[in-house]
Amino acid sequence: MKRYLYGLLTGVVLQIVFAGVCAAQIASLPPNLRRAASNPDQDAYRQVQIQRSMEAQQRVAMRQAEQEARDSAKIREVMPSVSAADIKRIEQLLTPHPDDMQRYKAFLSLDRTGIFKLFPQSICDEARILRVDGECANSVPGGSRYSFRAGSKTPDIHYVNDRLWTKGFFALHLVANIGDVSIESLAPGDKFIKPLSDFVPGTDYDQARSQSDDIENGLALSGTTFTDNAEIRTDSTYLLRIVAYKNGNNLQRRLAKAAIALDDPIRNFEILLTDNRLDLIIAFRVIRRDDHNNLTILWREISRKKPPVITFPEDHGLADIN
Repeated sequence: MKRYLYGLLTGVVLQIVFAGVCAAQIASLPPNLRRAASNPDQDAYRQVQIQRSMEAQQRVAMRQAEQEARDSAKIREVMPSVSAADIKRIEQLLTPHPDDMQRYKAFLSLDRTGIFKLFPQSICDEARILRVDGECANSVPGGSRYSFRAGSKTPDIHYVNDRLWTKGFFALHLVANIGDVSIESLAPGDKFIKPLSDFVPGTDYDQARSQSDDIENGLALSGTTFTDNAEIRTDSTYLLRIVAYKNGNNLQRRLAKAAIALDDPIRNFEILLTDNRLDLIIAFRVIRRDDHNNLTILWREISRKKPPVITFPEDHGLADIN
């Protein structure tokens, strides 16, 4: 819990330092993200995509600032700080309700299980803002997204516009609500898991990109429709397949090329060098929704294996599959 808290706070401090690049980031978003969405679902998806694009651009800005600091050795800017009281408040917000911890104590003692809280995306969660008062008193910076892959830097789930969105960089995510099924009873090979396990992710860019479109439109697997988002329902069980692809190219060599433009998509792939890439099946339940619409989610890993690898031809650029 403390490691998660300090990771969040470190990210917030770094994001504040680069607040000045925000206007340029918005202006440089792809045209499809600058246009207004035509309906609420498209707007929710657009918010997730904007968040991912902004984070990628911030990583570029951070690398530039770090390089300038090394070159000049003259930066003396004082990093913003978070008070001890705010740290304590955020830690309390992140801690699940004591009744839930007691009720699921035996379950949480099992391997590859967990519990966490998820907070609605709002102005309090924007990368360039750190607010802990007023309407943000019950929010956590970065708390609207979570990764089920320990140590991962790319999220698997987002809480946006009152829905759960399962989106991640260079990955396929398939989610479905299977009703009030005990997650303790689920096992590889049963009638709920087998169709999801049998889904074969594409092993080249075109296949994976096509599958991403299919999932977005709703992919039927043995009578259950999997897509990239779900309505929030308490005491229902969701199944989630996460296919976080590995990249087979020599990214370090490509990134080292001096001629690469700052907005080249390959720069987004740098995060894959240290990200935890896996092919997982997760079962989770929303066990609590409080008065502020914060969610408590209980989860269990059903299966894991090495992820497929996508390698781009040397004469082609790199691109996300979503």
